Amino acid sequence: MANRLKEMGEGAGRRMMVNAAIKAVEQQGYALKRQPGRGLTAVYDAVKGSTKSVLSIRTTRDRWFAFPSLQNGKSWKTLDNCNLVTVAAVDSIDNPQAVNVYLFPAEEVRKRFDASYAARINAGHNVKNDWGMWVMLDKGDDSVTSQVGHSLAVDYPAIATFTLDELEAGIEAAPEAETIVESSADDEETEPAIALNTVAEVLAFAQERIAVLTGMPVEGIKLDLKMGV
Repeated sequence: MANRLKEMGEGAGRRMMVNAAIKAVEQQGYALKRQPGRGLTAVYDAVKGSTKSVLSIRTTRDRWFAFPSLQNGKSWKTLDNCNLVTVAAVDSIDNPQAVNVYLFPAEEVRKRFDASYAARINAGHNVKNDWGMWVMLDKGDDSVTSQVGHSLAVDYPAIATFTLDELEAGIEAAPEAETIVESSADDEETEPAIALNTVAEVLAFAQERIAVLTGMPVEGIKLDLKMGV
């Protein structure tokens, strides 16, 4: 069966998901304004009554989302400057029919990413600075290194769900969302730019991404490299 979201293209699909996130958060009583001078990131001032917060919007088509680690896991790019994180996620990876929107306290998100980082380091994984590290939204298995930090979507149920029909038919695009460039250096759907300088680094990265996509432990993934002329 065709993946409708994929057929829309990366840019159009992401804009629709960002707009869904904005709509859902506004329904919670927040007034949003995209922060100026933030480059390509989707970071917003979020005001609710007398409370002012900073909100990071992430989108995901595989129900994992990322933030880049800095200072060997001591801090997180973008995340450390936020109070809230909203994630717009497809309801199904293979055949999405709706977008679920979640709203998390940033401090709780940091705890999950800290736990995931520590588990990967303890397992001997190579976690690079300024490189996106993924945490899964749904229930996972703590015995699988790459899944540590899971279950945010279980502990914090979706604040809204929009069908793709609803989104295509008329969630009005927020002016701020229209200005977001489709590819971002620290966006969850795009790897932060960093050079892979050796074959070993390329293979290690491939193992990590395969682990994310399959749920298998990194140590159980073996890759053979064959080179010929």
